[in-house]
Amino acid sequence: MAQETLHPTPYGWWEKAPVAGLFIGLAVAAAATIAVFLKLLGSWSYMAIVVGGIFVFQLALTLLIAPLRRKREAMDAEMGVVECGIRCKSLPLGPPPPAASYQRGWLSGYASEENGSLVFQPRSAFRGSVVGSPLTFHHVMPLTGGLRTPVAAPWYLGRGRTVVFLKTDRGVIEISGSVIGLKAAGAYPTEVV
Repeated sequence: MAQETLHPTPYGWWEKAPVAGLFIGLAVAAAATIAVFLKLLGSWSYMAIVVGGIFVFQLALTLLIAPLRRKREAMDAEMGVVECGIRCKSLPLGPPPPAASYQRGWLSGYASEENGSLVFQPRSAFRGSVVGSPLTFHHVMPLTGGLRTPVAAPWYLGRGRTVVFLKTDRGVIEISGSVIGLKAAGAYPTEVV
């Protein structure tokens, strides 16, 4: 029986724009436009100003997008869907969606709890849309104690993420996401405060 794919809140235009390179292209175009005026300062000064400008622009863009991302994740949490990454040894073979985290064994996607099972839907790295067919993990039980206590996720999985460990029919899996989303998907241990 084929399962229906998850339907998370789609990425907004602002969240897609930096990935598409729109703003980086605009920053380079602006730098090229004012190059005539900066040429009077010398090449090293020009290079420092351009690199510093792009860095400041990317930082400002990140700060602008952060509230939009939190709002989208809150809307998903209300529906019981969490944007997360999973890592386990029993993932099916096949090409994963392109993502930097996959080199470290993490597969990005969305998860939801259905009838005591965890349904995971892979996502594309750049647009955030679902791809492929969902994976279902049955008999899900959050693990705690010892080294299996929820911990902060590595930097490459995103800021403010937590990694929890789940015992499933396919073995122990790691799932990373926001605490609010993991609680909504039924993947966060209840004993942890």
